[in-house]
Amino acid sequence: MLAASTALLAGCTSEGPPATDSQPPSADTETSTGAGDDLRDIVFRETADGALKLDLYLPDRGDASPFVVFAHGGAWIVGDKGHRPMFERLTASGYAVADIQYRLAQQERYPGPVRDVVAAVKWVRDNAGEYDIDASRGALAGYSAGAHLAMLVGLAPGHERFRPPEYKPGVPASVDAVVGYSGPYDFTTPDADGNPAVTAFFGSDASEATLAEGSPVTHVDPDDPPVMLVHGTDDSIVPYRSTTVLADTLREADVPVEVVTGDGAGHGMIDDQDWREQTLPRQIEFLDTHLDGTR
Repeated sequence: MLAASTALLAGCTSEGPPATDSQPPSADTETSTGAGDDLRDIVFRETADGALKLDLYLPDRGDASPFVVFAHGGAWIVGDKGHRPMFERLTASGYAVADIQYRLAQQERYPGPVRDVVAAVKWVRDNAGEYDIDASRGALAGYSAGAHLAMLVGLAPGHERFRPPEYKPGVPASVDAVVGYSGPYDFTTPDADGNPAVTAFFGSDASEATLAEGSPVTHVDPDDPPVMLVHGTDDSIVPYRSTTVLADTLREADVPVEVVTGDGAGHGMIDDQDWREQTLPRQIEFLDTHLDGTR
């Protein structure tokens, strides 16, 4: 589903040592806390490849805020956390946003990055009191490759392979809603064969069972949280049908799903101001409905 270019892969060729997921997470931060703050580079997990960090954007409100954990895009091989205009809109609507790092495929292949997202959700819940966050109300969101990771954790939070090995079974990774922007959700189709980004993420020797396990569409069941899918019809990187297939599967399982279609929009609609102005109000309304947020 994800047609990453060879040029993109060539721009990211450094190899790192394999991670072991053996070290415990760290909640240390060198930044101060306070309502309405933007807190940068908070360590949420230590790995053999180094510390993973998140940026925390907090609303200015008097009570505990629901949270959104956001995973960036980049075909699993490039990209990093970084401010997006949507974060300001979310905090203005009463949501705390954790914009996270995860290990890229050169450092750790599947399922390592999935475990990083699980660890981020756990960190937010474990440290919610310090930042006036309501640990009981949370969502996952992501763009492109990050949408894949967010959706996989959102639909299969208790999957044993996705649990970081330093955590006991029962890691509290479940959320109340998931939002995916322009994401690939099914690697069991011929489209995934030979795709350089998919190969980098899963490995060239990945079995059909592994590709199915790593596909959010295969984890759909009636107990899943509500899902919003945002996708452009002219996306040349991740085809629009990725969203329609997942949406149909969710509907068949009676999972609430809302599809926001960008007619004529490409893969980067999340950062296009005109499309953002059209989609963000619907995203906030969706979160308000399912997380009982307040504006």
